Amino acid sequence: MLLNFIRLASILKSGCIVLFFYLLSTQTAVSQQVSDWDKAALKDSVTALLSNYQILHNQLTGQADSSVVWRFMHLFPNPRVQVINEIEEPGKGGKISIEEFIVKLADLFPDGLSLKMDLARLSMDPPKYDRNNRYIIRVRLRRSLSGISGGKVISSDQKVIFQIAFFYNDNAPGNFTIYGMDLPPKGQSYMNATLSPAYTGFVNSTLKADNRLVTSSGAGYKGGISFTHFYSDNWGVGTGAQFSQYSGTVTLDSFDAIGGFNPNLSDVAIKNDLWFVEIPVYLSARTNLSNRFELRADVGFSFGFRVFENMISSAVNDYTGLTQSNVLSDANWINEMNRVNVGLQGNISLGYQLGSRTGIFLGCGIRQGLSGLDSNIQSDYSSTKYLGQYNPLWGAPGKTVNQAFFVNLGASFRINKEMGK
Repeated sequence: MLLNFIRLASILKSGCIVLFFYLLSTQTAVSQQVSDWDKAALKDSVTALLSNYQILHNQLTGQADSSVVWRFMHLFPNPRVQVINEIEEPGKGGKISIEEFIVKLADLFPDGLSLKMDLARLSMDPPKYDRNNRYIIRVRLRRSLSGISGGKVISSDQKVIFQIAFFYNDNAPGNFTIYGMDLPPKGQSYMNATLSPAYTGFVNSTLKADNRLVTSSGAGYKGGISFTHFYSDNWGVGTGAQFSQYSGTVTLDSFDAIGGFNPNLSDVAIKNDLWFVEIPVYLSARTNLSNRFELRADVGFSFGFRVFENMISSAVNDYTGLTQSNVLSDANWINEMNRVNVGLQGNISLGYQLGSRTGIFLGCGIRQGLSGLDSNIQSDYSSTKYLGQYNPLWGAPGKTVNQAFFVNLGASFRINKEMGK
């Protein structure tokens, strides 16, 4: 019994020691992770390293001096570091060691392979602790390659990801080297969330031609989630779901007198609100303005399904001067409307990249209805006689459509990770 107790105590003691050192190492890593980096200094060091890489790369030929090869090799921590194999498999994302790269480049491109990198627009992730005071920074930039191999001109232009390693000793980063290279995935998928205040309304050509009936717009909104997949650097497709409100008011000076009857109601106002669930399907285009700013445009169709509706009517009684509500006698106005609506939707926005996978954007857009909201079943409409027997938006001949001009506010999150991350 005593022996078992001693064994148990020994096991617990060993476990506590292991747990202590594990927590200590974790705390050390965390404390290293949250160091207050001088971002400008880090970027200067990374830019200097990649600039040197570009200069030496362009000096690698079949007749390159051994000192050039030696200096180029020493930009990497060891000759086994994997880089993109653009000399044998352009655009495929294959890997090759830097040692093999130098040998094959001299064989396949005896006059050299010209490299140009857009260092002014590179973007960097925050440093991540690796081990033994070593940190890794992921750097994204665009580069182009051109050269002649076997009598053929070879060229490419694409984004690449450099992994830059450095050590943090004596409270200062140093010994920057290229730790690896990757191509970003060609297909990038994003989840977007938007909330957009809107200036909305309804349009009917017949009402527009009637000088007495005036239509005005109202405040509305759009909010929803969308999914966009970019199958190349610049082009993509997307869909989603959004909840939208459209608001508009019809006003007229007074109800007409007909057959000796005068309702004596003036300053008539009929406010209409419709709520839709809409499914946009769109084509996307984007371009990078800088290392963090992106310009994007979406255009496509929007399929709406009306889920709620509301109508408020009022007028001033000429005898009493009081405002009366529910002055329309059209109890069947909802049945005069179509449930499904189709429209065109487009927007343009400026995005800002917060991190490697998150961003925010601000823009503007329009949603213009194509199909009619009403069934055009009223046959007794007269542009000169109107007693309030129906809602003029849904009762007038001609097609009534909805429209919205909105400010696009949102956030985006890239779903798929980059290679090697």
